[in-house]
Amino acid sequence: MEGTSLIIVAILIVLISVWLFFSKSSLGGLPGPWTNGLPIIGSLPIMSSKPFVKLTKLSEKLGPLYRLRLGSIDVVVITDFATMKEAFARDAFMGRPPDLPFEVSRETIEKGAFHDMPWKEQRRFSLHQLRDLGFGKTRMEEHMKEEILELLERIASKEGKPVKHAYLLAPSMSNNIASLVFGKRLKYDDPERERLDHVVRDIGRLAGSTSWQLFFPWLRAVMRTFNLGNNGRLSRVMHEIRNYCRKEIQEHEETLDPNNIRDFVDGYLLEVQKKRGDPKSTFTKEVLADLSRAFFGAGSGTVSVSVDWLLLVCAAYPEVQKKIHSEIDEVIGPERFPTRNDHLSMPFTEAAIAELMRWRTIVPLNIMRYTLEDTELKGYFIPKHTRVLSVIWAVDHDTRLWGKDVHEYKPERFLSQDGSKVVKPEYAIPFSIGKRSCPGKSLAEIEVFLYLVAILQKFEVHPAPGKQVELEGQLGLSLQPKKQELCFKQRH
Repeated sequence: MEGTSLIIVAILIVLISVWLFFSKSSLGGLPGPWTNGLPIIGSLPIMSSKPFVKLTKLSEKLGPLYRLRLGSIDVVVITDFATMKEAFARDAFMGRPPDLPFEVSRETIEKGAFHDMPWKEQRRFSLHQLRDLGFGKTRMEEHMKEEILELLERIASKEGKPVKHAYLLAPSMSNNIASLVFGKRLKYDDPERERLDHVVRDIGRLAGSTSWQLFFPWLRAVMRTFNLGNNGRLSRVMHEIRNYCRKEIQEHEETLDPNNIRDFVDGYLLEVQKKRGDPKSTFTKEVLADLSRAFFGAGSGTVSVSVDWLLLVCAAYPEVQKKIHSEIDEVIGPERFPTRNDHLSMPFTEAAIAELMRWRTIVPLNIMRYTLEDTELKGYFIPKHTRVLSVIWAVDHDTRLWGKDVHEYKPERFLSQDGSKVVKPEYAIPFSIGKRSCPGKSLAEIEVFLYLVAILQKFEVHPAPGKQVELEGQLGLSLQPKKQELCFKQRH
């Protein structure tokens, strides 16, 4: 009986696929590869484990704006800076597809809080609230100092022996977000802390492994209904972290004092109360739970990956590490804790960070956009509800912008000729571009600088004995380095 059911499901899938294949694309005017015409699967077979590289190569033949049919879904691909800048300055390109791999509550979807134009109000409020809490200011630096000092103690306790540094970085950085959002930090060895880090890692891994299903909506529905593949596990960990956020929200609600705003959750709950009588309001506790989870996951993951890469680069390129050490000794010295303002006097260190973000594009494929109305781009008609994918990797490796040596790590690329100033061109866009660029940019810049400089102030970084540093990236939700060990030798 079970075998018969599977055969029926398979036949239905094939029939639906054939029907979808013969449905006419509304993007016919855009160029695309011949593989778009393959039945059922479209151009999916030409994608590799590094789709950002393949999409960049396709643009060499098709131009910077083209159509890719992936499964049953048409995607508009943008691979050059000028087109991204033009598109992402307009509201028409500001939506998110309703079927991203991250589950959100039905209420969040119905309100359009993330996917439609109400995101503007959510973003504006969130940034305002976070700034009031010290986001991007000295107050936030003071909290980071506490986290970094504990991290330095943990590194020192390894006494120069090989250590998987990535597993020390992640909880330290997620605590920075937890303090902003929930008003508290969890100790390194707290079982709840360890479980949360595990869940956040799982979400990134499982969301990446199921993302191909976005292009087969009917197949995705079947796999989700029956919890096939990694769908069941992804759903469970998403619910786990959402329930953690709901628990925090409930505790905050019970102790809320309008005269003492402790954190982001307090501020948001007051906004929920203020707009309770407005039927059009997108401020609800369910939206807050989804927003808190997004802050928690995105706010710590990409930053820890960036610092991970930078430490590996310092171990692989001793001359780069030596120059950063020199600036630290000259500007800060061996004892004073660094501040963000120090970056103004440390151009090489800033250039080394900027070049890492270009060379190993942390988010090589921007989160998918979704057109909210009929529009046009570069003379091509693009209808409402079209998925748009921008390839940041292509901009970061465009020889017309960066020169022929784009695949080399070269901090001097971001320095003036005499090396005294950092020069960041407008096409350096590690946080994307336009109205929906990363809202955590200022916090991320502070974190990456302080963590890197504080670690190198105290330690020399070396490869593990008998090992070479591996600098090939692995694509999850970000371009992550392979987990490996480094040795940290005390400098002073």
